[in-house]
Amino acid sequence: MYNQGPFADWVPKPLMLLLIIIFLFPVLAVMGVYTGSTTSIAGGLGTYTEFISLANNSTTIGMAIAITIALRIKMRFRSKEIIATSAIILAVVSIIIATTQNPLVVVFGSFLIGFFKMFPIIEMVLPVMFILSPSGDKGQFYAIFYPLTIGNGLFASYLMTKITWYSSWEAPYFIMAALMLLVAALSLIFQHNKRFCFKMPLYQIDWLSMGLLTISAMFLNVGLVFMKQQAWFDSPLIVNSLIIGIVLMAVVIYRQRFLKRKLIDFSLILKKSNLWHSLILLLFLGVYLASSSIFVQFTAGALDYNNLINDKLNLWMIPGIVIGGMYAYFSFKKNWHLKYYVASGFVAFFIHTLLLYLMIQPQMNIEMLYIPMFIKGIGMGILYIGIWFYASINLEMDELLGIIGILLLVRNFLGIALGGSIIGWASYYGQWDSLNNMVMHLDMNAFQNGMSMYGPMQINSILAASKKILGTLCLLSIPALIIVLTHHYGRFNYRRVVIFRKVIRGNTIKGYRLGNPK
Repeated sequence: MYNQGPFADWVPKPLMLLLIIIFLFPVLAVMGVYTGSTTSIAGGLGTYTEFISLANNSTTIGMAIAITIALRIKMRFRSKEIIATSAIILAVVSIIIATTQNPLVVVFGSFLIGFFKMFPIIEMVLPVMFILSPSGDKGQFYAIFYPLTIGNGLFASYLMTKITWYSSWEAPYFIMAALMLLVAALSLIFQHNKRFCFKMPLYQIDWLSMGLLTISAMFLNVGLVFMKQQAWFDSPLIVNSLIIGIVLMAVVIYRQRFLKRKLIDFSLILKKSNLWHSLILLLFLGVYLASSSIFVQFTAGALDYNNLINDKLNLWMIPGIVIGGMYAYFSFKKNWHLKYYVASGFVAFFIHTLLLYLMIQPQMNIEMLYIPMFIKGIGMGILYIGIWFYASINLEMDELLGIIGILLLVRNFLGIALGGSIIGWASYYGQWDSLNNMVMHLDMNAFQNGMSMYGPMQINSILAASKKILGTLCLLSIPALIIVLTHHYGRFNYRRVVIFRKVIRGNTIKGYRLGNPK
């Protein structure tokens, strides 16, 4: 027998809602690396922070790979089997990470956490989608769901950073392991034993392509994360990692052309303008999200704020994300043009970057950063919802899940990692250039203690480099807005094309209207 709901028939509906919350939010919060604890984990393991960043990206890679086969897994196993088994694996891997001394175990464990957390998320998202949007309106669902998930992630990150600050970096993993075991126990008690639909075999999954895609993403991960630490392209490790990653990705794309049951239909990216346009916008979004490294570098290096203060400051993004969701809800309800909605998101990021450019100084205090973080939250809410909504237009469920894997890789890994590499390079050389300019006009013999100048000069170099990068990011909003405002977003006006051609040819346009007739 089939039952498309996740819980048994005897469970009361109010209890079902409570169980969905208990299942969904801890599974969303569990991570391989809790970002606010990055330096604590690196210090505890005695390794470079790059290994921890590698592990953080591995979680995203695992989620992206898992979502390509999520539909097959759902059709093969019962909902109880999926959630209980995944929760137990997440608990075990969290304990392994908390007890290991090898950073590579953290990297591999983070990939497993990302991979196995995606299946229970899918199981819970489907009933949440029906609750939030009974009519099946994607815009209405995204407008509510994304603020909930992003806000949950920011709040969970703050809690884990606070736990780490007052105890140890291992404590969050033990807490999440206990929560995952609780989820598994509740799943065994309250979920039914029925299937979602007919049973489908797993041998039809293209396991080879999935493995090649994983290896490709991990090589790209190594190349992009270790760029600064390995002296950029002077290192054979960086060059070889990037080449292998790109070649394997090309092999996966080529292989998909000849398969009957494709893991990912890459041809859709070329056929559908909404997909390739969304990928371009996600790269821009990734660069802006990566700019947070400049903010953290300045607050930690120049203002001497700790990770807990930085994560507490990030909570100011939550009200902005909620406002972005409300704006999306009314925008979709009133059928406003998606072009201007997406453009407003990049405008919000421009304002956020401009405020940081104008505000950062050695004497600033934490209160000055509340408004920029609030505006950043608005931009995140708008672009996460708007770009994802546009990318999912006119896609079937099996097509959508495969493409979502690529979109997720670009948004949460490739865009941020690539942007972080570029910003890291710019920050490194910006500081060297600033120090060189200052040293040209200093004579240490004129000071009683020449080494006392090192600290102020270092802070000034960080400030100068940060100003240059933030100014460049302000200018980056110009091409981003040009790309957005020149795209049709499904509302192509042929009348304007005709008028434009007549103007180019020198013909008269008297009597023509710019708008389409109503």
